[in-house]
Amino acid sequence: MVGKTRRLKRLFRGPEGRCLLVPLDHGPWLGPVEGIVQPKVVVKRLLAGGANALLVSPGFARAVEPMLDPATAVVLRVSLAMGLAPDATQETPVATVDTALRMDADAVAVSIFFGRGGETATMRYLGQLTERCSRFAMPVLAEMMPPQEDAYDARAVAHAARIGFELGADIVKTNYCGDIEEFRRVVASSPVPILTAGGPRKESGDEATLQLVREVRDAGAAGVAIGRRVWQSDDPEALVRKIHGILFPDGNV
Repeated sequence: MVGKTRRLKRLFRGPEGRCLLVPLDHGPWLGPVEGIVQPKVVVKRLLAGGANALLVSPGFARAVEPMLDPATAVVLRVSLAMGLAPDATQETPVATVDTALRMDADAVAVSIFFGRGGETATMRYLGQLTERCSRFAMPVLAEMMPPQEDAYDARAVAHAARIGFELGADIVKTNYCGDIEEFRRVVASSPVPILTAGGPRKESGDEATLQLVREVRDAGAAGVAIGRRVWQSDDPEALVRKIHGILFPDGNV
């Protein structure tokens, strides 16, 4: 397990083992939206602010590879949501663990969106992926999203996260339910690191994002996986620096 241990240490830093992950994998789903039109520009800002990990597609990873410090953790999205395909209710597998190994990734990522249909096939794919990844000590991040109508219901969030854990994921990304005590129970119910999604940017701006980070930290989450709220901010670098200060208050990463 030496390889997996080293990869996870690049993802989870400092004495508390926390992760400041910024997802940049929205292009296939949303298109070249504001904030990620120029991959190198946004990555430069995120790394300058202190992001220690990036979640990217294979193409995005190749585009920014020259900019990445060896200490920067890379989570490779191996399944993608195709925004132009109306029947693509779940993500489609587009890469393999072999691709991740060639690209020196630290983990692979897959999503399951409950309530959309097609969950059984996606869960089967996730199970097969975790089995193959275990042979190569490659961590798996499972993004487990409850049905839309229960997107922030604590029970639904906990159930979705638990499924990811039960399927063998090493890390689970899911929604924050909005209550510290309830989310503390979500974290406790899945014995793998939990990263909290950010979702769309709020009209209330960066302060709402910083408050979310404080609350999930206090609830025991291992960190955050915040994309749009960060790279659609008026100053992504400054926002990441503030998030970094919350997750790593002693600066020890």
